[in-house]
Amino acid sequence: MMDDRVSNRMGSPKGNRVQEETRAVDGARRLRHWNGNLVDTSNAFARSHVDTLNGRPYPVAWRRQGAEEAWTRAIGETDLWRQWSAPGTSCAAIRDEMLWQLERNFPLLEQEYAPEVLRSNQTHIANQVGVNLLYCLHKGTVTEATPALELLLANSDVDLSLPMSMVAPPYAAQYLHFGDVAMRHLKTPASNMRGHMFDGAFCFFAPRTDAPDRWRLELILISKREDRYSGQVTLAGETERDNTSLGQWMEWVLGAATGRLDNDCREAMHAVVSYVVKLFLYMGLKNARRVERNDHDDALKRAKGLGERKRDRLLKRTASLYNAILVGPETLPAQARPCGGGSAVAPHWRRGHFRMQPCGPGWQERKLIFVAPVLINAEQLQGGAPVPKGYCVDT
Repeated sequence: MMDDRVSNRMGSPKGNRVQEETRAVDGARRLRHWNGNLVDTSNAFARSHVDTLNGRPYPVAWRRQGAEEAWTRAIGETDLWRQWSAPGTSCAAIRDEMLWQLERNFPLLEQEYAPEVLRSNQTHIANQVGVNLLYCLHKGTVTEATPALELLLANSDVDLSLPMSMVAPPYAAQYLHFGDVAMRHLKTPASNMRGHMFDGAFCFFAPRTDAPDRWRLELILISKREDRYSGQVTLAGETERDNTSLGQWMEWVLGAATGRLDNDCREAMHAVVSYVVKLFLYMGLKNARRVERNDHDDALKRAKGLGERKRDRLLKRTASLYNAILVGPETLPAQARPCGGGSAVAPHWRRGHFRMQPCGPGWQERKLIFVAPVLINAEQLQGGAPVPKGYCVDT
């Protein structure tokens, strides 16, 4: 599903919204009951609005401004906090609870703002809190693809008949932070606006508590304009992992939002979901390269034992550092490097693909393989590589 009130804000002017949200949060500076506990959430809400990312992945920016710590102090001892920490919790469950709290505790502001403006601001804050809290409570991990892998995936297709059991995100909660290649390849619905692009995608993957054979996959796409948070779009769907194909799942998820997606938006969402799926398929390969990068933790270790001034200077320099899992080759594999061809053929990518290949005794078994793309007639290029073409495969 997609929340129109969120998606329609993508690319909208920031000044008025920030001022309205700040004033709305200021109105919450009082105690209220939350799940039977008397708590003060004013500071937590105030720290939950992200404006400038400062070059960091979106959830890192949210955490660095003290939002996670503020929410932990406010409701970390409540039953609701423990409930949200349990496997199977959905982002929508936390968002709806936050929205209910905001609606219940801001009645006085209805005289200052039009109801639709107040509702929009409340929804915007609830969405930011919901997705980030779920990510933090379930020990989310930032995952980044190398530029080489992004280029390979941008020029590759996937067999939509693959079973969803092949799409196995390695973590229950993760944020796929897009690099320059992916951001150029994946267009936002508002991509005609200068500097507007996707920063990345949250991915939450867990079985339903009431139906263990059914799994829920939530993708929350985060957009930005220049370096400022711009909005989010949610796509979610359940699947019987062994009985549902990748193509069926994608059509179900995108079809559920058909009434809210125009053709351009649907094509953009299809490209992003396909890219995310291809990244997960790559990470499931036996020979996938995966490197833990602990830049932030390493900097904190270096700060120990330093004098106060030196430690403060180091901590300021490390403010933009973060831990992440880096996946993909450092350079293009040999089969993906430029190869020659007839001089009459313009430089282009021969697209790669993921598919199941027969193997084992009597070719009765199947394994997932990745056939890398190839750049044809690269010697004719005067600048960079050709821009990948977008493909939308019907099922």
